[in-house]
Amino acid sequence: MQAYDGLVCEQWCDWRELGMQRLARRPLAPGQVRLAVHHAGVGFALKLFVAGQYQRKPPLPFVPGTEAAGVVIEVGQGVAHLAPGQRVAAALDWGAFAQEAVVSADTVYPLPEALPLRVAAALPITYGTAWAALEWRGQLQPGEVLLVHGASGALGMAAVQIGRAMGAVVIATASTEAKRAAALANGAHHALPADAQALPAAVKALTGGRGADVVFDPVSGDLFDASLRCTAPGGRLLCIGFASGRIAQVPANLLLVKNVAVIGFNYGLYLGWGLTDERRHHAVRVQALVARLFEAVAGGRMPVPLTEHFPFADWRTAVETTMERRSIGKVILDMQP
Repeated sequence: MQAYDGLVCEQWCDWRELGMQRLARRPLAPGQVRLAVHHAGVGFALKLFVAGQYQRKPPLPFVPGTEAAGVVIEVGQGVAHLAPGQRVAAALDWGAFAQEAVVSADTVYPLPEALPLRVAAALPITYGTAWAALEWRGQLQPGEVLLVHGASGALGMAAVQIGRAMGAVVIATASTEAKRAAALANGAHHALPADAQALPAAVKALTGGRGADVVFDPVSGDLFDASLRCTAPGGRLLCIGFASGRIAQVPANLLLVKNVAVIGFNYGLYLGWGLTDERRHHAVRVQALVARLFEAVAGGRMPVPLTEHFPFADWRTAVETTMERRSIGKVILDMQP
């Protein structure tokens, strides 16, 4: 296609002010890939991204969206690991909320034949974040206890599934009975209410008084505070995000007394989204991790991601579903008619 539909941010705004436009095809530079986007992932960061409040600010106007799955249309000079017609998933700087996208080849990943395209958009960033955080920074070991907050959301659900696949005993927290049931169905051994007051006693009751070895926390706020009280000596608390809206403060005395480490994790650093673009430096390591992730799902060693799909024309409903935390798993826009 020479022209295609895309959702455009003309100025920093509330996400509801985004508008659909007909877009002209962009030129392809060396090291880039042109994709026909079939599916795009929707995440909480969209709200900050289009308001100009995220750590990265694209040049205006731009198409938001950072997770996509589709088919390669064309490859630029110097791209050797991809070819036209290949099914892929990709992590984008921005641009996924359009029927075509131009992407750095360093963050485009071939899909195994057994991996459905309609769920693949959930994997490169959402599942990549969870896997890299637990393995690279949390150093989760088989038999350790993993506590996952926000376990029914896209990122939390990914951590539950990956933690189980890594051999951990997984304790999930979620706000409703239905969400806790979904966490149990997807690999959690135990599921607890997201009740900060009751959490330390509940976790210690499940672990013989010891607590969790690793905490995966994309929520922060009161649950972060509670996690410090139910982390085992020598435990690691992974700070992933702030979905609660409150950035928790760390009482250093608790870290000292329990030998606990609070570890920040920003997967974007490996994708070129840091203060400097380091994607080329990390590309081989990330591509190897994503390939392992794809094979784990395609080979049945991990469940297929839970996804909730909306036609591109219903993007407002899809974003509302994400922002209001009504979904279980990942919200996906189906981009092609």
